[in-house]
Amino acid sequence: MRTLFAAIAVFCVMFIYGCNSSGSSGDKSPLTGTEWVMFEMDGVKYEPASGKNVTMIFDGTSKNVGGKAPCNTYGGPYTKSSNKLSFGGLFSTEMACDELKIEQEYFGMLAKVFAYQVSGDKLYLFDTGGMVIARFKAK
Repeated sequence: MRTLFAAIAVFCVMFIYGCNSSGSSGDKSPLTGTEWVMFEMDGVKYEPASGKNVTMIFDGTSKNVGGKAPCNTYGGPYTKSSNKLSFGGLFSTEMACDELKIEQEYFGMLAKVFAYQVSGDKLYLFDTGGMVIARFKAK
């Protein structure tokens, strides 16, 4: 009788746990759900000339990233596995501004992202050589 009771208890716990972790809640890592503001790119402190921050926010449920580049808003899919990170075909609006060159550099940098690390309120993006290519802080 005890064996039957134990088996039923284990089954119930597994069933309840399975229902709670069905994947519908999405990714709850520190990376997702936070608006990140860039403060350094390729080792150079970034201060927007327009006064508008360059931002990034990861949606763990849809696996999409979005934000504001120096001139335009952007978005698209991302792939994350452990600490590895890459961006898919990003799209952006097509507004002109004085910071288009920096925006091109920003999108070029995102194409080089290979890994990430969240430490406290900071997000670090790394290239394949392990070099930090961008730093963000949580807003």
